[in-house]
Amino acid sequence: FKMTFGNTIIVIEGQSTAFVCSTVDLKTRAITEPSAETNIRGPREGFVESLCVNITLIRRKIRVPHLWIETLEIGSLTKTLVAFAYIKGLADEKMLEELRSRLKRIDTDTILESGHVEQYIEDQPFTPFPLTLRTERPDNACSALLSGRVVIITSGSPHVLILPAQFPMFFQASDDYYEKPPLGSFIRILRWMGAIISVFLPGFYVAIVNFHQELLPTALLMRITATREGVPFPVVAEVLIMEVLFEILREAGIRLPAAVGPAISIVGALVLGEAAIRAGMVSPAVVIVIALTAIANFSTPVFSMAIALRTLRFAFTILAAVFGLFGIQFGILLLVIHLCSLRSLGIPYMSPLAPHILPDMKDNFLLAPVWARTTRPKILGRREPGRQRPGQMPHPGKHSSEDIKGGNQDKNR
Repeated sequence: FKMTFGNTIIVIEGQSTAFVCSTVDLKTRAITEPSAETNIRGPREGFVESLCVNITLIRRKIRVPHLWIETLEIGSLTKTLVAFAYIKGLADEKMLEELRSRLKRIDTDTILESGHVEQYIEDQPFTPFPLTLRTERPDNACSALLSGRVVIITSGSPHVLILPAQFPMFFQASDDYYEKPPLGSFIRILRWMGAIISVFLPGFYVAIVNFHQELLPTALLMRITATREGVPFPVVAEVLIMEVLFEILREAGIRLPAAVGPAISIVGALVLGEAAIRAGMVSPAVVIVIALTAIANFSTPVFSMAIALRTLRFAFTILAAVFGLFGIQFGILLLVIHLCSLRSLGIPYMSPLAPHILPDMKDNFLLAPVWARTTRPKILGRREPGRQRPGQMPHPGKHSSEDIKGGNQDKNR
């Protein structure tokens, strides 16, 4: 078995034991910037497919003996090494014990990627929302470890899993922490607005045009009605057709080579939209709504959450076509109930909103300054809650103005 990993076995005649020499020299991909998590400011390195290299990238940033790595072998045929990292004293012991039991419970012959592990250990398998946060960035993984979370590393995969994950974490990016807090908070607000637009805008348009025309100004209503003359499909059919076409173009752009994929998706969307309007199959207003929806969806930084929001868009469009705005309200109620019922490694998915934990709100929808984030998330346990000494807000020294005045007087002399 050791030979399959590249080790050399030395057998001596007359001896009942053998020696295992480590001669592993597996070629790995060079450390490059993650293509799916680009950033403007911050480290440019990303995880690779080698388990040892990924652990080294984490240890380079967290250089304490309290960083523990536990390794398991999963898969009777693939013999895949799966490691989970945590900081002893910060991570909750009950949470660690639950994770160990879930990993040891996996009984399969094949584990090829971290996505396989994710599906075995998640709390609710029948939800469109991701319950683990995937990342290729070592700084994101180290930030999670320092908060008391656990990071799962799978051999052969550049994606590591962060547990537990809360819903607001999927709208945060590493750039937020490297810029000034007002700028980071503003960008987070834009992401939330983009998520709301990407989910509700098509359904809202269908509901307004079909059931609630009185909510529109008369001039705008007459213009929309005029553009729909000659269109053979109802509004909901227009919206669904254009949504499906945009999703096909988006998927084609992802699967095509990187040099031509974005160009094909953009040009294809422009050509199809213009051709559909000229042919009288859809109205210009529908094309504008779907294009704005597609652009808003790109503001979600985590791909798995963006897919979940795109799936919800179809559900809200159908509800709006049947019940109007009342259908959208009913769908929002069901969505809130579903989100509040989810758990990630036993931790409420909607925390710190439900349950409401005011100190944890400093790094969620808005971003507080780094000197104000003095505690770790309370929802993860109260072991070592303090991050830093409070009262470190920067301010000018009490003698700075006097020093400047004194320096100016010396120059005048």
